[in-house]
Amino acid sequence: MEHVAAASTRDTVQYGEYLANIGHCMECHTPRGDHGQLITAHLGAGGQVFNGAWGTSVSRNLTPDESGLKRWTDAQIAKAIRGERREGMHYKPPMAYAWYRNINDSDMRALIAYLRSLKPQPFAGQR
Repeated sequence: MEHVAAASTRDTVQYGEYLANIGHCMECHTPRGDHGQLITAHLGAGGQVFNGAWGTSVSRNLTPDESGLKRWTDAQIAKAIRGERREGMHYKPPMAYAWYRNINDSDMRALIAYLRSLKPQPFAGQR
């Protein structure tokens, strides 16, 4: 397992990146290449497909692009991270919202600040 160094809470975006790293956000929300490597040039662009007993899930675009979070409010993003879609239904696995449900508001603000700092990328998958 890779070590993730703790970040100071004084730099909100850096601390949000730390939280995204320990929460493994980008491992699911970044497209992968032919050999399974993350395509970091498209960090957060989504598009990974997950098949399981729940059916099929496709990771969303977490960047501030039109196909991502650009038009989402901070409250909508926080609600989604905690597991509830804008339409009111819950996300399917493997989204680990049961683990993210109890993120405190300060940490959530940092995580959202980090997501908003990402380079806007078009959605990397098919809808």
